[in-house]
Amino acid sequence: MKLVRMLPFLEDEELKELVDAILNNELEENSISVMEIVPFLEEEDTNRLFQAAIEEKIDVNPVVFFPFLEKEVIDQVIEKIQSGEITTISIDSITPFLDDNQIKKIFKNLLNSMKKKQ
Repeated sequence: MKLVRMLPFLEDEELKELVDAILNNELEENSISVMEIVPFLEEEDTNRLFQAAIEEKIDVNPVVFFPFLEKEVIDQVIEKIQSGEITTISIDSITPFLDDNQIKKIFKNLLNSMKKKQ
């Protein structure tokens, strides 16, 4: 049986164990894709995998997590991208996943940075 077929039936404890195995690089290569498990994860485990992807500890594009991240986490990521703290993600790549208020805030920051200094 393939592990991916069991995902809908696993409890949080087993999913957390699977996330730990991924983060500790304990699984055979190509045994399961991170993106196959994310829809079944609790917020905490999704955030752990996302952070590992940002830090390039796992070989997953961090942008693929955005549909599963909470607004507050996305707001923090936007701030870190704009401050230069996060360089593995660009604002351009996450724009489709942002809400109207987040886009307006980015626009205002960008516009203000483009205005002539007086």
